[in-house]
Amino acid sequence: MSLESSGSELLVTIGDLLDDHALSIQPAFVPTLARAIPVSWVHATEQVDPRPHLRRNELVCTLGSSLVEERSARRFVEAVADAGVAGIALGLGEVHLEPPKHLIDACIGESLPLLLIPHGVPFLVVNDAVLRRRSEIESEARRKETALLSRLFGLARAGESENELLDVVRATLACEVVDRGAALGLVFDMPPGAKVPSSEFVEQLSSLLEFARRENVRVASERHQQVGQLIDLISKGLAHPAAAAPELDQRGLDPATLRVSSWPRGSEQAIAQLWPNALIGATGRETIVISSDEPLDSLRSLGLVCGYSSLVALPNLRRALTESRAALTLARSRGGVAGPGDLVSLDALLEQAPVDQLVTFTEQLLGPIELADENGRGGLLHTVATFFDTNHSVNETAARLDVHVNTVRNRLDRVKVLSGRDPQNFLDSVDLYIALWAADHKKRTGYRLIKPLN
Repeated sequence: MSLESSGSELLVTIGDLLDDHALSIQPAFVPTLARAIPVSWVHATEQVDPRPHLRRNELVCTLGSSLVEERSARRFVEAVADAGVAGIALGLGEVHLEPPKHLIDACIGESLPLLLIPHGVPFLVVNDAVLRRRSEIESEARRKETALLSRLFGLARAGESENELLDVVRATLACEVVDRGAALGLVFDMPPGAKVPSSEFVEQLSSLLEFARRENVRVASERHQQVGQLIDLISKGLAHPAAAAPELDQRGLDPATLRVSSWPRGSEQAIAQLWPNALIGATGRETIVISSDEPLDSLRSLGLVCGYSSLVALPNLRRALTESRAALTLARSRGGVAGPGDLVSLDALLEQAPVDQLVTFTEQLLGPIELADENGRGGLLHTVATFFDTNHSVNETAARLDVHVNTVRNRLDRVKVLSGRDPQNFLDSVDLYIALWAADHKKRTGYRLIKPLN
C-alpha cells in the first residue's frame, strides 16, 4: 500500500475544538481557512522559546506567564510559528484575564491562530478532547469503510469489474486511487485533510479486487467455452449459422461483414482486450474469434500465430470457420499470420494435410530411389529435386549440377524405373513433388511422419 496525502494522518482540526461546546474555547484570532488546520496533540509550556520540545501541528497551551512583555510575546509567537505548530491556546484567569493586545498582534503577524481557554478548563481536558474527537473520527471512518467494503463485495458478486469497483472507491472517498500491480499495490492520493484509509481497509479492498479479477476471468472463460461449443456445432453442420445471430447483435457486429480468425488455445483474454466487441469462443483445438473488418495489421499486434478468413456474410460462416482453421494450420507451420491468399498453393495444401497421409508417397516413391543412392548410384534425388526447381529444364539442371545433359536424362530415366513415375510427365511429377515435399518437411520440422501437424 502506498499513501500520498497532505496532513491526512492528522485527524482533529482547530474547527473541531472551537465547535466542542464542552470546552467553550473562543477564537481571539483565527485566519481564513485556519479552522481546517489539523491538531495532532496538546503541548503545555511557559517557556519563551519552546522549539526544542515541539512537534508540528501541536496546539501550544500556555498561561502566558512569560508573555507579559511585548518583546517576550513576539519572541514566543515567532518561535512556535517556526516550529510549525497548529496554534496557540491561552488559558485565561491565572495570569491574563483577557489576551494581551501585543500577543494578538504578534499572532496576526505570523497568521497563527490564537484560541482562548476559559478559566477552570484544564489543559488536560483540551488534550482529552483531542483524543475523544480522534476516536470519534476513527470510529466513523471505520464505519464508512465497513459500509463501503460491504457495498463493494455486493458489486463484485454481481460481476462488476476491478475498474468499476475502483470508480466506486474514488467517488466515495473523493480521492484518486490507482492499482499499480503486485509490486506497488494500491496507491491512494488523498486530498488535504482527508482521512487516510486504514491498512485493514486497503488489505480487504485488495482482496476484493483480486476476487473480482478471478471471478470475471472465470465467467469470461465459461462464456468463451459456451460460444466455442456453438461454433463447433456450426462448423460441423449441426447448427445453422443463424444461431450465432443473437450473440453478434449483442456485440454490435454486422452479420453482412464478418471475419473469422483462429488463434492458439488460451489466448482469449489477450484477444478480448484487443477487440472487446468481438465474439470469442474457446474450442477444444483453438480460440475462434468472429469480428468485423478489423485491420489486418492488428492481427499481428499480439505476436501470436493466427489464421484468418475472407470477409463473409453470416450464412457463409461455416466456410469462413474452415478457412480460418486451415490458415491457422499453415501459420503454425510457417510462423506468423496466414490468410486466404496464403492457402491457394500446393505447398499450402500439403501443409494442411496430416503427415501420416503422405507416408505412402515417401515410402513407395522415394524409398527405392534413396536405396539406389545409398548403394552407389547417388545423385538421383538431388537431380530430380533440381529438375523440379528449374521448372523441368534439363539443360539448366545439368548446368546447376555441373554434369552433361545426358547424365541428367539418364538419372531421370532411372528415377522413372525405380519409382514408376516419370519426372518429365506432368501428373507423375506432381506425385514425385509431393513425396519430395513431405521428406523435406520431415527434416525441417523434426516431426516423425506418423505424427499429425496439429
